[in-house]
This record gives sequence, C-alpha cells and structure tokens, in this order.
Amino acid sequence: MKFIAVLLLCAAGPAIAAPMASDRSRYNACLAQVKADPGRAIAIAQGWRIENGGVPALHCQALAEAARRDWPAALKSFERAARASEQAADGQAGTIWGQAGATAMLAGQPAAALVYIDTAIPLAGGGAAEAQLRVDRAEALVDLKRDKEAVADLETAVKLDPRVEWGWLLKATLARRMGDFKTAEAAILEAAEQTPDSAEVQFEAGNIAAAQGNAELARTAWAAAVAVDPESTAGKAAQAALTGG
Repeated sequence: MKFIAVLLLCAAGPAIAAPMASDRSRYNACLAQVKADPGRAIAIAQGWRIENGGVPALHCQALAEAARRDWPAALKSFERAARASEQAADGQAGTIWGQAGATAMLAGQPAAALVYIDTAIPLAGGGAAEAQLRVDRAEALVDLKRDKEAVADLETAVKLDPRVEWGWLLKATLARRMGDFKTAEAAILEAAEQTPDSAEVQFEAGNIAAAQGNAELARTAWAAAVAVDPESTAGKAAQAALTGG
C-alpha cells in the first residue's frame, strides 16, 4: 500500500529558494533536465556544486538521482541538501527532509523514512505541511507494523488539515484492517466527498463493504473504481475482485 503524494520520479517537487535571480534561472533549468534527461541533470548539478551552487544544486542532484531510481545516491544527496539548508537557515530544510522520507519509502526503507520524517516534522510549522508529513509517517509506520501509532498520526493529520491528500483514505484502509468498520466507513465517506472520482477511494469503499459482508455494495464500488480508471493499480485490483481473481 503506497499512498505517498510526493512522486519524485515524475515531478521535481517544491522549488528551493535561490539567493539570486541568476541562481533561480539555473535551478529551473536544472529541474527541467530532471524530467527530460536525469543523467544530464546530475552532471549539471555536480558542476554547479563545484561552483558553490549550494542548496539548489544539491537539491536538483537529489531529485535527478531519485528520477533514475538510484536510491542510495538520492538519499545521500537529500541529506546533504537538507543539512546545507539548515546551515543556511533558508527555511527549506523541512521540505527537503520530507522528500528524503518519501524517497526512502519509494526505496522500500520505511525505518529510514521514519527518521527523515521525524526530522522534518518539527521544522514544518504545523498546518498543511505537517499534516502531509503525518500521513507519510503513518504509511511508514504501517509498513513497520506499528498500526496504533499510525492511527494517532492520521488523527493528527486530518485535524491539522481536513483536506490533506490521502489522509482519509489511509485512515479508512487502516481502520478496515483493524476491524473498526465504523471509523472506516466515516473516513471513506470523507475521502469520497473530497475526491469522488478516485479509483483508489472507490476500491477501498468496496473493500470495506466486502469486509462487512455486503457483497452487492462492494461490487458496485469496485465497478465504479474500474470505470474511473481501469488501468490504475486500484482499477486493476477492483477488476480482479469483481472476477474473483
């Protein structure tokens, strides 16, 4: 189960503040290469680092390495970028530590992700930023089979930001797995209200219904998931559930 919102393989992520307009242009050009040619972006970022490119250069290199799925290198570069950001006191360290956590999850390292996210949370300043980190932290905890702690993080997340991405869906999924169907139903209704056209939400609604023995409602929800996005992971899983596969 992977609900992380930060998909570093597809997007460059939040921009990191650069001290001068010329640096901003160079940073944006480097980010463009992350999407077009990650290998080229790494070379550009490494050259920029030699010229004292600082946090923007380190951050671009980390994103490019993540785009190439070179997880060890990416994590090392994110760490360097975050520490450089802390030293520069530029206000970006929390974002970068959070991205390190997302990368660790993509790399299948939830314990490392937890360390990075725990470093990011005190720097987030509450609100929506902390809410998303709490959702990411809950996912890492689920992977580590620490479900009760994950529940607490999700409760905090939806209180900080009731519209936090994936928060209600992950809460519903976790509640279903723990047999708390009342909470699962309430959470999936919140998720559906926010993203009614989500295959993931419809698939989970079907799972919750099926777990309670309501086969007709389950099939209706699974069919809706397939209709929304048949090629998605959730859509394919819903189709398999419908066919008994």
